[in-house]
Amino acid sequence: MPETEDSGARKNLSMYHNVKKGDILLIPRLPDWGSVAIAEAVEDWNDKEKGYRFEIDDEKKDFGHIFPANYIGCFNRHGKDVSGNIQSTLKARNRFWNISRLSEDVEKIMKNLEGNKESTSVIENIKNIVSEQVKPYFNLKECCDQIVDEYNQKFTASQWEDVLKNVLEKIYPGYEIEKRGGMKEEEHGTDLLVVISGLSNSEKYNIAIQVKNYKGEISDDNVNNIIEQINKAKGYKWENDGKLIDQILVMTSSKKEENPKLIEECKKKDIKIIFSEELKNLIFKSIIESIDLKEIFDEMLQE
Repeated sequence: MPETEDSGARKNLSMYHNVKKGDILLIPRLPDWGSVAIAEAVEDWNDKEKGYRFEIDDEKKDFGHIFPANYIGCFNRHGKDVSGNIQSTLKARNRFWNISRLSEDVEKIMKNLEGNKESTSVIENIKNIVSEQVKPYFNLKECCDQIVDEYNQKFTASQWEDVLKNVLEKIYPGYEIEKRGGMKEEEHGTDLLVVISGLSNSEKYNIAIQVKNYKGEISDDNVNNIIEQINKAKGYKWENDGKLIDQILVMTSSKKEENPKLIEECKKKDIKIIFSEELKNLIFKSIIESIDLKEIFDEMLQE
């Protein structure tokens, strides 16, 4: 609800305010991993009587979130009738985003669905089945640990900014990721600036990121210096006139359990922290977006 103080719930406010009756919604990963469901909103999301309800459906026993919508059909995200623009926007990791600029691409998919609820061919379904069965055979954590260990050996503190920029660009292709180091960093305390466009192109939202390559427990003096540095982003006048919506501290090598003092101080200033374990997950997601699995499988079969 709009009056909630829960930061996680407030991330859903864009749905509450902007989903209206008749809107077409794309829902990734439904009904299976490689598919995208298409639905039409039956009511306004914020209609208090007929719209979204936070309750469990008596019949379906679902997750406690109900919104009335008509199921139109589903398509394979890599299908022949899916444009590059659609494939790109489906890689976004945020909970909800506006795709009105892709209305023609969506209409083409829906036209191909006429008379058939699914646009997936037998070949596309084979790909979905194979990908689902292959995943359990990879030790993803071990693989990611080894990759990040190599990163830590080869990259200096300043190079980690480039690493993180590359990671975020792979995971969030719709965001602008800017390196902001240099002389003005003394004023804004930001290594990377993530810029998100609002519903109108002139509306911008900024996320300030500070990257630190410290190991182990951070001393009290360094904790204070880190907080003071990244907190400068709050009072800075950004060139794009964007609103600062988040401050994130990335600790490339430090672990959460080693730094209760840093966590406590960052919480006071509403600064989020990404420690090494969570960073590994982000890095691995970016790798999956960029590697050529066919080349890897070919090498495995030749061994």
